[in-house]
Amino acid sequence: MLKVKGMRDVSPGKRVFVIEEDGEPAPSDSIRRVASIAQRLIQENNLPGEFYVFESGLLGLDVLATDRTFFHDGIVFASLDAVNNPGKNPTITQLAIGN
Repeated sequence: MLKVKGMRDVSPGKRVFVIEEDGEPAPSDSIRRVASIAQRLIQENNLPGEFYVFESGLLGLDVLATDRTFFHDGIVFASLDAVNNPGKNPTITQLAIGN
């Protein structure tokens, strides 16, 4: 199960989310699935920013802090739910299938 263990700004325009799977840094392929769903949700909601694999265990978000809203963090948690439990939200899960 993927879990967010923390988040931090590493520069004015970059935030990273620390994601673990079973107590270890999540593998890049798991982060890639989360990033794909999160990026799609960003686009569908016309929000600025870009999600991507920063490195193993880290999901990156490029967006200036002044442009970041609470929706950005919420999108990460919604994307984790979709990866962890695809049947819980079929609409979001369909985004993962399409990518």
